Parts: sequence; structure tokens; C-alpha cells
Amino acid sequence: MMSAMDDAVGKVLAKVRELGQEENTLIFFNSDNGGPTPQTSSQNTPLRGVKATTLEGGVRVPFCAQWKGKIPAGQVYDPPIIQLDILPTALVAAGGKVDPAWKLDGVDLMPFLTGASKARPHETLYWRFGEQWAIRKGDWKLVANRIDGKEPRLFNLKDDVGEAADLTAKDPDKLKELLADWKAWNAEQKDPLWKPKMP
Repeated sequence: MMSAMDDAVGKVLAKVRELGQEENTLIFFNSDNGGPTPQTSSQNTPLRGVKATTLEGGVRVPFCAQWKGKIPAGQVYDPPIIQLDILPTALVAAGGKVDPAWKLDGVDLMPFLTGASKARPHETLYWRFGEQWAIRKGDWKLVANRIDGKEPRLFNLKDDVGEAADLTAKDPDKLKELLADWKAWNAEQKDPLWKPKMP
């Protein structure tokens, strides 16, 4: 599957190049949510969790962007971004504008990818998947997932990217802060059309 995908991506990029449109084409490549599952006999180490969880192994995915002459080639961009950024980025790249009234969760990534802005695109990111959910604020993450159960656990990703050391008891104020932020964000969202259950 990986070989077939690589061939297919190569054909698309070759056609864009053949048409002389690389300078006019913004290309995104990203993965489905989450890494391999236990059934695939592979691991997401050092990340914990798998596809369909809100742990880092379920939400960190490959995300690549190319726009010849606009995005510097070969750079690695470390601050967290999210697939929701594709819409505003493509809209602005095509000459449109993002209306603040839309309240998009995504942002135009171009100022960050080109170095025009040194800020982080997002101070806070949110996820929800049925009864599973998570919030990442800076290096802090509060997450409820199907592996650990319904009670949220607090992690500092800078020190613990594998989400092994639950800090809820050590930092109850951070727990309250992130929980309040997530509840406020969630209250603004439309109810999901499907609600998978945690076992």
C-alpha cells in the first residue's frame, strides 16, 4: 500500500510539473488520524495510543506542504498544526479572505511556513471523538481516551511525549484550567452526527 501510494503521489506531482504549475499549486499531504493499530503488529513508539484514540499516537500524523517558490524546501516546522488549517490556508492562497464570523478553528499557515510570523499558529488545539476528547495548550495536554478510560489524564508533552506520567494529582490547577477551556470550546460546537462509545 505504501509503495502504491508513493507511486500515485509521484504521478500527481509529475503531472503538475509537466503542466508547469508547481509555482501555482499548493500541495498538502497528510495521513488519516492516528498511527498503526495493534492488529498491524507495529508500534507508534515513543507515542502511546493508536488510530481512533485521542492520545498522541492517535492524533499525530505526517503533514507535508509544498508550494514551489513560496514555502522553503526541506524545512521542518515543529509547532503543532492541524488538518483544519488546510481550508483557511488554501482559501487565502487562492486570493480569498477568511471571515472572522465563520469562527474557523484552522488558521492560514503561510505566514508561519514562510517565516513571516514567528508566533505559533495555535496556542490551543482540541479533539473529540465520541466519548474520547483532548485539549493541548502549549506543552500541556488533558486527554480522555478509550485506553485509559473516561477520566481525563494530564500530561506535559515537552517532558513526556509518550503520555506515561499522569500529572492530574500533582497539578490540579492546570487540570481545572484545561478542563474549563475544553468545556467552553465544546459548548460552541455542533453535536457530532455519530458518537462511538468507549469500551
